Amino acid sequence: MNILVIEDSSYQRQLISAMIADSGFKAICTSGCKEALDVLAITSIDLILMDIEMPDMNGFEVTKIIRSTYPEWMPIIFLSANDSEAYLTKGIDAGGDDYLTKPVKQVVLAAKIRAMERISLMKSALDQANKQLELLSSIDPLTQVLNRRGLSPILNNSWVNNLKESAELSLLMLDIDCFKLYNDNYGHQQGDDCLVEVANIFSQVLDQSRDVIGRYGGEEFIIALPYTPIESARFKAQEIINTLLSAKIAHEYSTVLPYVSVSIGVSSTSYGASSLEQLIKQADLAMYQAKENRRNQYAVFNAG
Repeated sequence: MNILVIEDSSYQRQLISAMIADSGFKAICTSGCKEALDVLAITSIDLILMDIEMPDMNGFEVTKIIRSTYPEWMPIIFLSANDSEAYLTKGIDAGGDDYLTKPVKQVVLAAKIRAMERISLMKSALDQANKQLELLSSIDPLTQVLNRRGLSPILNNSWVNNLKESAELSLLMLDIDCFKLYNDNYGHQQGDDCLVEVANIFSQVLDQSRDVIGRYGGEEFIIALPYTPIESARFKAQEIINTLLSAKIAHEYSTVLPYVSVSIGVSSTSYGASSLEQLIKQADLAMYQAKENRRNQYAVFNAG
């Protein structure tokens, strides 16, 4: 645990540093606030022990700077000879987490440090749990690809990045052919198993470092192909169709083939979409065109 000591008194710095070392932690000492800010910019710090009255800037001011500069929580304990309630209130209002009156006893300082360490560990565990929950809320629980909530910010970022770099963004809208007939005749459990297998097949064809797949709803999926020209998108669509057919997932009730197949709509920013929503709409229209063309194929959005 790295503890930053901000104290202008050489004697107090040495005393506090020794207490920290005896407690089994590492002290990084600075004699003023500006020096401390420089250290924070390049060093990982777990806890700050902050004097208040210092010549270059007082502890309240530098605490406000730290809180506005570093969004991650970093515990700050004020050390001061002033034990007035006004100072204590001012310290907490500035963003401090605790307040100790000098001279500080080692047993008290060690206890406060360990308490802050426990709080920090609990907060890290909570943050990790929240991140995991956020991730889970973005994943379709059945197919384990992104759901619409998880897909939305990624599509937005892809749209913005491709505009900035004058690159081409292509979209594929995919719909499993005759899937209602599959569910009606094989049952919803087997239908779910089919969706999982199909999603895995789609994912295998993609460039995992760049392409993004999400379940858009029901048996519909959407694939974003950043930095991909329309001809490459057409090739990818046909590759998906061929790979799915080669899996030979039985569908004897399909009106297309005795296997599960897919219809795909292809759109690209090269066709003049003015927004992401319009690009998605174009892919959707193209998909319905593929279905009208007897399915098991792709169709490219026709701007004309």
